[in-house]
Amino acid sequence: MTQTELLLTDPQPRVVDFEAFAVKRHAAMTDLGEAALHKAHTRQSRRQRQRQLDAQRQRDHEWATRRAQARNDYADMIARGEIRKLTRRERLERTAQGHPDNPSVQAARRLLARMDATTANDID
Repeated sequence: MTQTELLLTDPQPRVVDFEAFAVKRHAAMTDLGEAALHKAHTRQSRRQRQRQLDAQRQRDHEWATRRAQARNDYADMIARGEIRKLTRRERLERTAQGHPDNPSVQAARRLLARMDATTANDID
């Protein structure tokens, strides 16, 4: 069964967050910039350095164009009902699966516990 046939037969839209969508379209946040260019004192001439910066500026511009196109495609697919965004609870559950020392993980776990307590009180 092809992916198009699956989309037509599956009543539930796929759950996709924007970053995962952007990664598949080569527009991930990690593609922006170049870590080695932060070094101020290198053994390069000004001309070499400028060439590197110009090349990186061009790559960043192409990345921004791909990312904007991915954002438009993502919004269009949501509007057509092919995919849907993660709910707040789904995002918190995903975050809560991280390392327990991470403050965002701790906060997500606290919020989920509070949401569960609120839901339990509503049922009673």
